[in-house]
Amino acid sequence: MFHGLTLLIPDKADAERDAVARAWEAGSGTVLRLGRFWSPPDVDRARVRLYGNDTFCLVLAQKLGLSLVSPPDDLLLKVNASFVKREMHGATLEVAASEAFPRFIKPLVPKVFRAAVWPGPEALAEECRGLAPETPVLSSEVVSLRAEARGWVLDGRVRTCAVYEGKGSITDAEAFLSAVAREAPLPRTCVLDAALVEGRGWALLEANAAWGAGLNGCDATEAAHCIAEATAAP
Repeated sequence: MFHGLTLLIPDKADAERDAVARAWEAGSGTVLRLGRFWSPPDVDRARVRLYGNDTFCLVLAQKLGLSLVSPPDDLLLKVNASFVKREMHGATLEVAASEAFPRFIKPLVPKVFRAAVWPGPEALAEECRGLAPETPVLSSEVVSLRAEARGWVLDGRVRTCAVYEGKGSITDAEAFLSAVAREAPLPRTCVLDAALVEGRGWALLEANAAWGAGLNGCDATEAAHCIAEATAAP
């Protein structure tokens, strides 16, 4: 399955990453565990795939001249509202701070600040100290979540799915994520998270890049197929 492909991962032990590594090797692929990833070994970049945290993958991609496949940051603003099932809009940090609280606010570009339910503008301002008022954010009403599920998507199909928090039907979660995978403007591969919203059903929570997502209970071999398509030479 992965014959001739080399997977680069951090050398730090991690149960989920190690499971992917075992699946990769079981599929006749090669795994290299790197410590000094900022100084990568001489590898055939056309046959290299990356899997790890953001810093690890982004630095290696730059050093090796690779492209990483990621979903658009504003995906939740592009999909049908029936998939989101809550009021959500794009705004700037300045505008979001003037809205009614409590409010769930997250940066449009991941990890610029902590995504959370903010009780008021003061707490948000403290978290975002130093950020420009024009920083783009996603602003959403606060909803109650009963469960969360993850699905790994490749070519419009959910390859593996698991409920990783709370209690909910895995069958219903997979059916919902499959509908999103068929209809949403997704890249060839990515990871979708859904939440079971109280009184509303399964809703799209966020999308993540396959090269950096944890398994969260999903099948490592199926996830590895997605990871294999998440890196490409430009």
